[in-house]
Amino acid sequence: MLYLSLMDDENDKSKFETIYYEYRERMFAAAFDVVKNNEDAEDAVHNAFIGVANNLKSIGDPLSKRTLSYVIKAAKNAAINIYNKNNKIKTVEFDDNIIISDDDFFDEISNVEEAEKIVDAICKLKDTYKMPMYYYFVCDMKISDVANLLGLSNSAVKVRIHRGKKELLRITGVDSDD
Repeated sequence: MLYLSLMDDENDKSKFETIYYEYRERMFAAAFDVVKNNEDAEDAVHNAFIGVANNLKSIGDPLSKRTLSYVIKAAKNAAINIYNKNNKIKTVEFDDNIIISDDDFFDEISNVEEAEKIVDAICKLKDTYKMPMYYYFVCDMKISDVANLLGLSNSAVKVRIHRGKKELLRITGVDSDD
């Protein structure tokens, strides 16, 4: 295996093999949930395993829940990175007392900053708003997919995206007529 050729220590090789055979299918499923196609999911798992191989010294028991959590997060993050490269920002629906249309939202934001700066601004939001907005706008994920990924209801994701929009407008200094 390519991964094993990167390692000198026999204990590391054994640990990596255990992780590889135990978790590769779950990692693939987690990556596929994000990217929705086999090729990108395979690439994500490959990238995740390279990260695992590079950080093997920080992994204790290869069969622990902590290791499972780590490798699943690594696969999801790698998949999100691939998804980001393949997709563009899209608009979002929301409902609340004050409605800012998606077109108006992006028109106002684009007058203040370029798309890259918007992503930076999203990253400055509280995690409560940042993660739903990042996955929805930057990763171009559906509300239902974001809800599944974050363990929330669809309506909770919509509310967080709406509130995140309002906070983003505040951060960037754009009035939202509130």
